[in-house]
Amino acid sequence: MQSNIYVDTNIVIDICDSQRAMHAHSFKAITGYMEQDNYELFINSDTLTNLFYILANRSTLDTEEVLDKMRFINEIFTLVSIETKDVEMALALCGDSNSQHKDYEDTMQYVCAKKIESSLILTNDKKFVSADIELYATYKK
Repeated sequence: MQSNIYVDTNIVIDICDSQRAMHAHSFKAITGYMEQDNYELFINSDTLTNLFYILANRSTLDTEEVLDKMRFINEIFTLVSIETKDVEMALALCGDSNSQHKDYEDTMQYVCAKKIESSLILTNDKKFVSADIELYATYKK
C-alpha cells in the first residue's frame, strides 16, 4: 500500500541549495523515501513559486541552475493544487483563537497534507503544527 508524504517547502529549498544548514539532512530524508516504492511525495503549487523566488534572489545560483532545480523538483514531487476551499480552511484555522495554527504558509501546507490524506509531513520547521498527521522532523536527525 502506498503512503502519501507531504513535504514542507523548507525541505524542498534545502535540497536545492547546498549552502543551507539543513541541506544534507533534508537531502538524505528525501532520497531515502524516493528509494522506496511505497511512498509518493507531495508539495503544493505555492512551493514552486516560493522555491523560484528564494533560489533566484537569495542563492548563488544563476538563472539556468535555478530552472534546472525547478524542473528536477517538478519531476520528483506530485503537486497538490490550492483551491478556494483550501484557502478558506487555512484562513479559518489561522483565525480560530483556539487553534495553534498561526502561520498561514504552514497552515496551508497542513491543509494540503489533509487533502491528500498524508500519513506524514516531512519538515525541518520546529514550529510546524499538526495534531493529527505525524511529523518527521529532519532537524532531529
